[in-house]
Amino acid sequence: MAANAWQQVEWIAAEALNHLEDALVITQLTAKDKTAEFNNKPNGYAVGSTIDIRTNPVYTANEFAAGGDIVTQGIRSSVRSLSIEKLFDVSVAMSAREKRLDFDGFSEQVIKPAAYALAERCDTHVGTKILEAAGLYSSATLFGDANDMALAKQSATFQQLSSTGRFCLVNDTLEARLLGATYMNTFNSRGDSGERVFNEASMGRAMGMDFFSALNFPVQSHVSGTMICATNNTSGTKNLVGDSVLTVDTQTASKNVKAGDRLKVAGVRRPLKVLTAIADTDATTSVVLADPINEIIPDNAAVTVVSSGATYDVMGAIFDDSSIAVAMPMLDPASDKPSFTVSSNGYSIRVVQGYDITKKSETMSLDILVGAKAYDPRRITLLGDNQ
Repeated sequence: MAANAWQQVEWIAAEALNHLEDALVITQLTAKDKTAEFNNKPNGYAVGSTIDIRTNPVYTANEFAAGGDIVTQGIRSSVRSLSIEKLFDVSVAMSAREKRLDFDGFSEQVIKPAAYALAERCDTHVGTKILEAAGLYSSATLFGDANDMALAKQSATFQQLSSTGRFCLVNDTLEARLLGATYMNTFNSRGDSGERVFNEASMGRAMGMDFFSALNFPVQSHVSGTMICATNNTSGTKNLVGDSVLTVDTQTASKNVKAGDRLKVAGVRRPLKVLTAIADTDATTSVVLADPINEIIPDNAAVTVVSSGATYDVMGAIFDDSSIAVAMPMLDPASDKPSFTVSSNGYSIRVVQGYDITKKSETMSLDILVGAKAYDPRRITLLGDNQ
């Protein structure tokens, strides 16, 4: 490229976007791109801009009896809001030295490290949405052997809508455990070719899942409640698909339920996530849920807390590339300063150059808008390590 890269703001923006995409790990793996849904107006997007997203509705297949009537069902899909929550910025004070660099030097000294810093903040934010998962598998020996991994996969199979494109994302602690496990690093056991040894974020494939690691995986420790009760459908008027409250009875005294607990209902494949804590469940008749009921709830079915009474650390998750909705709409170019905004594959970055007359200095600013939400929490199964 030509010298004096500082003046080529369009080149700077394009180069920054390339490095941003390359550096994203969690965002690229999990994202269901929703940027296009924000592009219904030419500009003006900012923190707080919001759209509604709908997950797949669930229906019941009824057997039709000759001479009888059909049973109509409403469309009870879950509606979730996706908001632009973050405006991440890296602003660099430019000296005469940086302004004299050719494009390659400018990229190494300024563009690449700035883009990597933005990617890290983006991944960290998007990663927090993994914790909105409806599913949970926890174990005192998480991934300690192949049998435990098989049980985790079984839990995810019950939890997820699809088995295609499934992967497992782990933090650095669980990554170290896996790399030291014979069952995982033996090629024949993993079903992976010898030349694809553990590299970068990709750790290979095992049990029908691709394994990846991320230093920015979210940190969470949870102490589970101990509620024991049964469902009470109240003559077919409660606990319907689409309801956001689970109605129960026959509660046991001195039990509790915590916000974030996953409730296992006998005869139901997927757990229900608790939104509001209840200190003593003896007198309660309803539990507020984080997401609407999406399966048929049997009447008088036993209800227990997954990993009842245990303390676990979230160390990974099993999910797919449609689990989390991510949007990165374009920022408006600055009207009074050299600037350029570039977008590709749902990602966008803006570069603005400016001169501060009060400080007699020039600055280059790179910034991105980011919004994320668990698109369908049913697709995500957390991996908890019991303490």
